[in-house]
Amino acid sequence: MGGLDDVASMEECRRGPRFEVDQPVTVKALDDSGPPLPARLVNFSSKGIRLILGQRLNPGIMVKVEWRGTILLGEIIYCMPLGFEFAAGLEIEDAVYETEVLAPMQEANTVAVAQKG
Repeated sequence: MGGLDDVASMEECRRGPRFEVDQPVTVKALDDSGPPLPARLVNFSSKGIRLILGQRLNPGIMVKVEWRGTILLGEIIYCMPLGFEFAAGLEIEDAVYETEVLAPMQEANTVAVAQKG
């Protein structure tokens, strides 16, 4: 039971528009010291995203998703089998955009502080 029918019924309950994509991302459980997991982002809205993963993530855990210079933090709200993979929904709690722009700024700030001292 479950699977595609459950996912389809969840998606029908969405309030905002969802945008279809197929982009590689990495997913890191915040309470796990293991390496980030490769995944695919398959759709997103202002409140959440849907991921396809090679392994199951427990609903309720907090994760960090890195996607094209953006970091998304949120809670896994569902994770169900989808063939040999798993479909997971993430409720976004916070986001940092264009992190590739922020890194050089942070480095320059660190150098400036070191030179002052």
